Amino acid sequence: MRRVPAWARRFYLWQGALLALAALLLAWVFHATRLDLQLEAPYYDAVNHTFPWRYAWVTKYLLHRHLKVALIVAGLLVWAVALRARFVGAPRFLAARTRRWWVIAWCFVLVPLASAVLRRLSPMHCPWDIAEFGGRMPYLDAVRALSANVPPGHCAPAGYMTVGTWLLAFALLWYPERRARSVVIGVGLVLVSLALGWVQQMRGAHFLSHSLWSLWWSWLVILAVHAASRAWRDPAAVPPAGPAT
Repeated sequence: MRRVPAWARRFYLWQGALLALAALLLAWVFHATRLDLQLEAPYYDAVNHTFPWRYAWVTKYLLHRHLKVALIVAGLLVWAVALRARFVGAPRFLAARTRRWWVIAWCFVLVPLASAVLRRLSPMHCPWDIAEFGGRMPYLDAVRALSANVPPGHCAPAGYMTVGTWLLAFALLWYPERRARSVVIGVGLVLVSLALGWVQQMRGAHFLSHSLWSLWWSWLVILAVHAASRAWRDPAAVPPAGPAT
């Protein structure tokens, strides 16, 4: 069995350390502040006791429903390309990156699946269920949720957002041989993911912390799939010029 190359070990070590640091930072910020509630308040109509964007056509149908369908179709197209590469032959632009393409295909399945499982176990409630926004439940951050004695809210991670966060796996399609391209794609896809989360914040469906934890879990799953598939064995994977980050 081929050993994991040094650059790949450094990459996973750095990513694991960054995830651990991010988890501590997220847990502390949203436990020590009322940032979630402060950012959600502008979208709540206290006079009519509702989130006006909750049922708006743009947010509920165009961005929530139709965009979700488009993301699912994109995932199915990824699987079609992966299956063609497996049984017919890889297209020229993927010939040296077939393992990484399969990483993307599996992340389309596993990222939303992991989110669904975690959400079933989550006691955290959506903004529209919180007392500050016309509901009856208390606000719970990730730390308070560990010891909460309330009916489960099943609201985090953000399910709609993780229908799109599997796309973050595209950031690794050209890593390590095109590191700058990977960074640019990764940053762009993080912004797209946060935009999906913002739509749900406008509707009162999720807090900012739900979106950020969804990104955290998504990247953890993507890294796990990348490592398990031994994507570093792709022919295109050559040692990067500098330290892997």
